[in-house]
Amino acid sequence: MPKRKSAASNNKRSIGIEAFFENQRKRQHVLEQEAYGSPLNPFYPELPTTKMDTSAKITAISNDNVVTTTAAASIQNTEDQTKKSSHTIKNDTKVDGDVIPTALPQMTTAKLSVSSSKTIEKESTIIQPGQQSLTTDPLVFDPSTYSVSSWPKKNVNIKKSTSNHEDISTKISAPYSFLAQAFAIIADTSSRITIINILCNMLRVLIIHAPSDILPTLWLCSNTIGASYKGIELGIGPLVLTQALTAVSGATRQKLHQLYKDHGDWGDVAYAVKTSVRTIVEPKPLTITGVFDTLHTVASVEGKGTVNEKCKHIQRLLLAAKDNEARYIVRTCVGNLRIGAVGTTVLIGFARACVLSLTPPLASSLPLSSQQQDTMKLLYRNPNDSKDELIQKMKIAEGLLKECYAQCPNWDVIVPWLLKCGDIKRIFEQCGLTVGVPLRPMLGQITKTMSNVFTKLRSRDFVCEFKYDGQRAQIHMDARGNTHIFSRHLEDMTDKYPDIVRCLPHIKKERTGSFIMDAEIVAINENGKILPFQILSNRERKNVTIENIKINVCILAFDLMFLNDSSLLQLSFRERKLLLKQHFQPVENKFNFVSSIQASGTDLEEQERMQEFFEQSVNEGCEGIMVKVLDHPTSIKSGARNQDPLATYEPDKRMESWLKIKKDYLEGTGDSLDLVPIGAWYGNGRKAGWYSPILLACYNPDNDTFESVCKCMSGFTDKFYKEMKHFYNENDSQQRILDHPRHDYITDFQPDVWFDATEVWEIKGADITVSPMHKGGVGRVDENKGLSLRFPRYLRTRSDKTIYDATTSDILTAMYSNQKNLQQQQHHEEKK
Repeated sequence: MPKRKSAASNNKRSIGIEAFFENQRKRQHVLEQEAYGSPLNPFYPELPTTKMDTSAKITAISNDNVVTTTAAASIQNTEDQTKKSSHTIKNDTKVDGDVIPTALPQMTTAKLSVSSSKTIEKESTIIQPGQQSLTTDPLVFDPSTYSVSSWPKKNVNIKKSTSNHEDISTKISAPYSFLAQAFAIIADTSSRITIINILCNMLRVLIIHAPSDILPTLWLCSNTIGASYKGIELGIGPLVLTQALTAVSGATRQKLHQLYKDHGDWGDVAYAVKTSVRTIVEPKPLTITGVFDTLHTVASVEGKGTVNEKCKHIQRLLLAAKDNEARYIVRTCVGNLRIGAVGTTVLIGFARACVLSLTPPLASSLPLSSQQQDTMKLLYRNPNDSKDELIQKMKIAEGLLKECYAQCPNWDVIVPWLLKCGDIKRIFEQCGLTVGVPLRPMLGQITKTMSNVFTKLRSRDFVCEFKYDGQRAQIHMDARGNTHIFSRHLEDMTDKYPDIVRCLPHIKKERTGSFIMDAEIVAINENGKILPFQILSNRERKNVTIENIKINVCILAFDLMFLNDSSLLQLSFRERKLLLKQHFQPVENKFNFVSSIQASGTDLEEQERMQEFFEQSVNEGCEGIMVKVLDHPTSIKSGARNQDPLATYEPDKRMESWLKIKKDYLEGTGDSLDLVPIGAWYGNGRKAGWYSPILLACYNPDNDTFESVCKCMSGFTDKFYKEMKHFYNENDSQQRILDHPRHDYITDFQPDVWFDATEVWEIKGADITVSPMHKGGVGRVDENKGLSLRFPRYLRTRSDKTIYDATTSDILTAMYSNQKNLQQQQHHEEKK
């Protein structure tokens, strides 16, 4: 007779299956600690400090297609794990009867070595027969041979995707792991060429094998899920993330917040907690389109229970995520991929991919003009193209795509047309300037002295305009009267200005139909006097009605880019300005043209009049003046480096045909800088209890980094100190206080407190000097030294600018060069 089990034994059995798996998870946790160190630490010492990522750089080795990687592969631990020095990577997942490999390697060996100090060095050799690395030179890379046999097959009944591109028939979907792998490799290199090659090859693979995934891939590479003017916001903050990660991993909120304090990145937190979790049932692999559409669903959630509903969607993604997928899903949620691939890099990569892998359709389906039928002018790869010819085609394609995206910054419009026509040369047939789609504004070059204007423009005719202290606005109206008002950052702010919408029909003359206008919106009092920008910034932004408007505004127009269904971008400024005045009329205290005078650089009397006009602008509360070239140069030298600038409207470019002179010139301190607070020290004496000084940085768009420029402790009021202490609060849910610097901060300073880069301050200083400590524009003037601003003083917070609109390293360097040239000129004159 079998021995009867004791009550204690029954109690143990009553713990249940959940407790069993919890014990197994804890045991797994211990085993991983023994093998790797802490599984909650995703960082390895061999990785660069500025690239805190477990993803690795993959490079092809000889002709054997052997790829070496330090990537964090998913290790399948066995019961005798601690006794073995090699492990097998689990690659296959069974989904609907099909075995689908979920990891890259088909044959894998891994080696783990643990030093006495618990420092981990992990290398894995991934042997991929016939598979080329994404880092391969695009001219050699063959996307048609890239193995996609493991990619998930599409269901028969495909629901319409949010990305609106399901008209393209493909049988497979690109797994999100393919994109995450590319992100991981990009994150591990600082080489811009390598980053572009990876993006180009990745997109070429999609063009050949899964073209319907190109559109969501481009959005995800751009750190967003839609055009900025669409107003699509994920609205995922720390509360949603902690709730989702807690549900997925079982980690407490306290543990998650501690991990965030340790690593400063929610993506690394997600990766850390996911490595310690094993699922009983393998989920289906995530797809790029699936992740993209889920994020769109998250963005559409509103109303009661928003946090819980968003959390459910993110939780589903994280449950199915493997390895680096969790890291990049979460980073997408917070809007910071941390891979160093900026918007321009994505544009270049896609342009090259289009040239190398897009093919045009039959002429019968998309007829070409006789000019377009000239194959030498079409920008797709021909079998007989030489390397130099392909490089030239790619260079032209890059310029075209950049120009197009500046006029129509929406992949939803550009990608379907390119996939249809097959030639980037034809991009402007469908993707040009359009009413309702904001173009990126043209910007002016900084000039530090009045004399520089006459030096640069020489005998050219130009216009001087007041530079008002307001908000730049791009005003669109179609032939039916539908109106849109966009900010400098292409955000739709139509609802903020119902009074402007009501006014627009009255400013048009009789023959004026559709138009796109560049203007400045300024606050005014009851007498029409222009008020400071601070007043305008206090105006309500949401739920504004005509009845509750407390701050009145006036439109001051200065340019016209589109009129009656025709683009005016290629016209000279003189022609555009004339059309502006011919088709619009002033309305008292509602609409007018900017104050301006015409001048020339050859007449001394004109120069004196320009100086008087400048002083008048300052006296009337303006920031200074803009100087704009009226006409195209009389002769244009092909290939000339220093030829005179055109008078065209150049979207998304900072041109010398527009020069900016601000009022700081009168005070002898040159132009101000827009800098980002990235850290602070605790104040002493009277400033005890506040932050002072503040560490400020410029922005380097080439590397997507913030480089320290100065420590500022002047210009602050006690009220401002209080507001700043409240804004950068250690207990605030926004977590603007960091325990260590972000990966994209470049500085040799160690402040008491690190700030998350969230705002822009306008700062004025005495001059710019070379600094061994500050890193603004490092390497441009001196190999190891950067540039710093002496005697900085706070002027105001620029709420109208994002951190990516801060003064760039290139601008800082140009200001230093101009200052140095001016000093040399003055020294030369003194010697005379």
